[in-house]
Amino acid sequence: MKKENKGENYIAAFPNLKKWINECVCCHRKGYNPELPEKISIVEGALDVYYLKKYFQPLHINEQGLCEVCEKILNSK
Repeated sequence: MKKENKGENYIAAFPNLKKWINECVCCHRKGYNPELPEKISIVEGALDVYYLKKYFQPLHINEQGLCEVCEKILNSK
């Protein structure tokens, strides 16, 4: 199974974690929000954070929802 599929499956199993996933509106690349805290809740502890960081890379998005790569491409036109 590909790494992306595991991440998608994890988010599907725990939809409350979707708020910590950023997705570029242009290229649809997904990654975790770099502002993700070390612990999301007292119950799960740091386990959810561990899996989000394992399955996804950090992804900064701007106010328009664009990742840094797509923002550079669109600004260069």
